[in-house]
Amino acid sequence: MEKLQKGILRKSKMFFYSNTQNKDIFFYPLSAGHFYCSSDYKVERSRFDSILITHIIRGSFSFLVNGKEMTLKPGETAVIDCFNPHTYYTNDSFEAYWIHINGSNIKELFTELISRFGNIIGFDSEIEIQIKDTYNLIKNNESISESNMSSKIYRLIISLFNVNENKICSNTIVQTAINFMQQNYQNKLTIDDISKYINMSPSQFSRQFKKQTGKSPYDYLLGIRLTKAKELLKNTSLPISEISYQTGFANESNFIYFFKRHEGISPLKFRNILF
Repeated sequence: MEKLQKGILRKSKMFFYSNTQNKDIFFYPLSAGHFYCSSDYKVERSRFDSILITHIIRGSFSFLVNGKEMTLKPGETAVIDCFNPHTYYTNDSFEAYWIHINGSNIKELFTELISRFGNIIGFDSEIEIQIKDTYNLIKNNESISESNMSSKIYRLIISLFNVNENKICSNTIVQTAINFMQQNYQNKLTIDDISKYINMSPSQFSRQFKKQTGKSPYDYLLGIRLTKAKELLKNTSLPISEISYQTGFANESNFIYFFKRHEGISPLKFRNILF
């Protein structure tokens, strides 16, 4: 870098990418960099329309979220909403790869990511590889279509979700609850029933389940019931009333209401769709 910002060491690199069209359709990077920074480095802005993803190689990287300091260690990745006021810095030094991204429904995606998992993503080699790959694409000014670039950014976003969502398989409490729902969805199952089965308070169970799956236990159970109802609608000639009973809904009217609300059509219309 010819002109150095305070705290950024001379061997640092930064490159830019310009999306000239379809900004509301695709995901795209704005800039990417490989920074080496000293304790003088600090960025404080009221707004910069993007999401910043920073992966720390060595040192430490700190940022403020609602006035609370959070610090990354080597191997971790930070997700920072730059659409709102933000500050980030280092108290010692760091080396990091970073990328600012925007486009499509980026704010909604990252609001969901941060609300479920927080701003710090634990170590995952796939995230590091994808950030470096995107950085190199921009650095080398490689010819790539906006749709292919969008695909790369989307895979990076999904990787950020997957690091946390894959923990569901290793979370025996959540998995036990899901198994219990799948085995008992046809019954009049309540959150109290499920939490009692796994020996947790309803409030504690609901919080942990939502954090791991992104859904409340009730919504997850409803999804199981609707899926089973679709299978019965397409694979049997059972009347609607019987299907509502077999899938755990209180009555036929309740089943039809929820089905139309979530699928946009009535159960009967769904049954008549050709696949």
